[in-house]
Formats: sequence, C-alpha cells, structure tokens
Amino acid sequence: MYEEKLKLNLGCGQAQFTDAINVDKDDFGQEVIRDINRGLPFEDNRFESVYTAHFMEHIKSGEDLYFVLSEIYRVTKPGGKVWIIVPHTSCQEAFYPDHLSFWNESVMKVICNDADFSQRQEKYKYKFKILEMERIIYELRTTLEIIK
Repeated sequence: MYEEKLKLNLGCGQAQFTDAINVDKDDFGQEVIRDINRGLPFEDNRFESVYTAHFMEHIKSGEDLYFVLSEIYRVTKPGGKVWIIVPHTSCQEAFYPDHLSFWNESVMKVICNDADFSQRQEKYKYKFKILEMERIIYELRTTLEIIK
C-alpha cells in the first residue's frame, strides 16, 4: 500500500518508481493525481526523500515557485534529501515554450543560500543545503538536504 512509502516522485509523468508515491497533475496511472500548486496532500515530515526530474521548470517563477519549494520542505523530514533535475539555461532545452522558470547554478545557490529568499513572505518557509550540484549535458542535477 502506498501509505507506507517514504519516497515522493513529483511530476512523475510516465517515469514512475515502485518504491515511491508518484504524483502528477495528469493521469498516468500513478497513485496520486494532484496539481502541486494546490498543495501536497501529505502530512508534515512524511518523506525521507523527494525526487523531481523535468518538473520544476514547469512551475512559474515567483509566488508559485516559492509555494512549491515550501511544500517540498514541509513534507520532507529533517535531514531528508531532495533531488532536482532541470534543464540548464546554457542549453536551448531550458527555453521550451512550456517552461515557466529557468535554472542554473546561480538560481540554485540563491534558493539555498540567500537568507532573504526564503523569508520574503512569512508563509514561504524552507531551508536547503546543497550537497551536490553538477551539469551533465543539458541538465542541472542537484541534491539538497532539508535543514529544519
């Protein structure tokens, strides 16, 4: 039963994991159909890890992105890991018309290291530590740790 799974795969599409709860706003046969802009239907500190691949670039920069990051933070346990894979802005894949945010090392560092960023509004609380970040071909792959 999926309630026992401690991994979350956000924006899974057809790339679903048997050891995770898979979430997407469209129905690909996954466990949870949900638009993350409405929030995640899970309790606080529920997951040991969260994985997103080619999902975050479909979240609009600004308020929507702050909200999604705060939801990921909320549902992940202290010390939990978050893997974010996005197209890197040095490549044309980053600028597909359906991409609403743009990612590179500087963006990731601001999200994780700028104290004002996560405190811009009281309702958006999160703190991530970068454990690993590398660019592979057209992707930026980042591993974050949840700091609570």
